[in-house]
Amino acid sequence: MAEPYDRWHLKRPGLNDERCKAHGKVPSREHGRGKRWLARWRDPDGEQQSESFVRQEDARQRLTQMMGSVDDGTYIAPKKGETLLKTVAEQWLENQSLPNPRTYAQYESRVRNHIIGPLGKLKLNQIKASTIQTWIKRRLEVLDETTVGLIFTHLASILAMAVDDEMIPKNPCETGSVKRVKPRRSKKAAKDVPLTWEQTDLLQKHLLERYQAVVDCGRGLGMRQGEIFGFSPDDVDWLCVEKTVHIRRQITHDHGALVFAPLKGGDDDDLKDRHVPVTDELAIILAEHIRRFPAVAVTLPWMTKGGPPVTVRLMFTTRERKPLNGNYFNYLWKAALEAIGVIDAINDKPVGKGRKWEKCRDKMMHALRHLFASEAINAGVDVYTLADLLGHEDPAFTLRRYVHRVAGAVSKARKAIGQRYRLTA
Repeated sequence: MAEPYDRWHLKRPGLNDERCKAHGKVPSREHGRGKRWLARWRDPDGEQQSESFVRQEDARQRLTQMMGSVDDGTYIAPKKGETLLKTVAEQWLENQSLPNPRTYAQYESRVRNHIIGPLGKLKLNQIKASTIQTWIKRRLEVLDETTVGLIFTHLASILAMAVDDEMIPKNPCETGSVKRVKPRRSKKAAKDVPLTWEQTDLLQKHLLERYQAVVDCGRGLGMRQGEIFGFSPDDVDWLCVEKTVHIRRQITHDHGALVFAPLKGGDDDDLKDRHVPVTDELAIILAEHIRRFPAVAVTLPWMTKGGPPVTVRLMFTTRERKPLNGNYFNYLWKAALEAIGVIDAINDKPVGKGRKWEKCRDKMMHALRHLFASEAINAGVDVYTLADLLGHEDPAFTLRRYVHRVAGAVSKARKAIGQRYRLTA
């Protein structure tokens, strides 16, 4: 069995050579300098490799590990593990082929801010399961669980690439202890709708009149916030008996600038657009809104800050005839939520000038989309049709995340079962 080499002492000393007082051995020229014990082995190519240790037992264990990995074909050169995570993460980013440049920008932002930022200076062989657990804990202090779960998938993929490139023997993200604390990208949906129809009626009255119809676009058409902001009266086939809305764009941010963009997950080749039916009642509400607040032509770049300009007549704009910004509108929304008693403020500053509220992520505009889905299911719409209306590829995701119990659902179930019994009596 091979043993570690003692760098500090001669292996074959002369009979009359003077011995050191500390160890009773003949010192070498390296005596007292650096780490004493050297593990030496030959890699699969026959080249000698080595690694130094302070303790003999550590060197012996490393030597046994390396020689065993050479024998069983799992050998990985230790120097590869010296590569910084930053280097591997940047290479992973370069390898991503995403048709939507905004999606790549989102990947890059998450990786640079939340992976390279806190972990980039670590060597690959320094990243252990405990490192990942601590990283998760600290990310959860500043980000919600779903976002941390998304960033975690990026980190796991980066380290998986390092494993495939034989830089590290295993992925620390795949250990049992990490899997037990891994954030879920999608939380289990609440049983009840985040906002009821009656609450949204009240909330609507506390918004400026020019914005009140956004509530109907959310709960009546299942539109996301950015889709509502990018909604044009030209997207409605007003002359058809069975009217529909062609939801085909959104307003979002790219590097701090507002842009028109395809719907979530879309690109120039596949906009992920969809058609949603409009009831006569909702058509009247939208028409009245347009009469009172005529559409405004707005020009924004397409997809990216430097993209080609696109002009769209928008249903909702500010009093200054500018497109709505989600950061601004969320202040108005939270103020309305406070006014109807759904959330509380945590300071006394004016709205828009520093006023803050308790956490209410599930009560924001996206709650209208959840209400749309829940009311549709309660009215008998099948989940496959509902998934199409919401723009989901997986109906199971629609059921898992968007369908909640609405007022009167239990009574409706009782009536439905009773009706079946009466028909068969």
